[in-house]
This record gives sequence, C-alpha cells and structure tokens, in this order.
Amino acid sequence: AGVMLKNNIDTDVLFANLYLKDFEEFKFESYAHKKMKITENGVATLFVSKRMQKKFGLSGEDASASVSLMDSIKGCLIWLAFIDNGDGSIRVRLRSRFVTVNTLAEKYSGGGHDCAAGATVHSKKEMKALIAEADARLAKYKSENEGWI
Repeated sequence: AGVMLKNNIDTDVLFANLYLKDFEEFKFESYAHKKMKITENGVATLFVSKRMQKKFGLSGEDASASVSLMDSIKGCLIWLAFIDNGDGSIRVRLRSRFVTVNTLAEKYSGGGHDCAAGATVHSKKEMKALIAEADARLAKYKSENEGWI
C-alpha cells in the first residue's frame, strides 16, 4: 500500500472499482437468495440448476462462487452449493465456520481443507444424504461447543 501511495496510484478509483458488479450479477444473487434453504440445525443450501445457469449466463466458475452467497447467514455454520453439471453429476462446494467438512466431502468423492472442500454427487438422493450428514454434524458441533455464531 505504501508503494502504491508513493507512486501516486489513485486509490479512490481503485477502491471504487473493487466491489462493483454487473446488474445481471445482482439479479442472480437475488434469485439465489430466494432459492436458498436452511436445515433444522442451520446448514444453508443452494442448488444451481443448469436452467438457472443458462438463465443468468453463469459459467461453471460463476455457479461455484455462489457458495459465498451463504457465508453470512447467522446461525449457519455450514453452507453447501450444489452445481448441476448437466451430465448427471452435481458438483458440491462445502464451506464452514468452525466445523470440519473435508471428511464429509471425502465420503462423496472429494476432499479439501477443514473448512473448505469439494465433492461430487450423482443424484438428488445423494444430495439429500449429504445434506442430512452435514446437518447431523452441525447439530453435534452446536451441542458440544459454545460461542459459535
């Protein structure tokens, strides 16, 4: 930052452009917020269908980034985005605060870091099973720990 200021970089313009989004992104986010669900114990989920991806012109990367739309829901310590690949497989993005999810991802052909992982399911039935396991894991975490948000 010091080097930027020393070289007269216009930090106001830089900062102003950091958080700008196209209007279409806002439309998708609004739609996604309506489609999100929360389990009994606080697992937030979102299924991004191929139809939704087409409707909003989402790349695979854009669809995967939708997991971050759920990271600020009070009481939700695990959030899962399910991205329809259109070939019968559904890519899963698992994120959490405090709760280990990579071991859950490993059960579904995936892996990753403790609180950020990826997996793949091949049916709505598998998707529901993963959600149920995440919900049970979160219930256990909440019953054994204090101070979570």
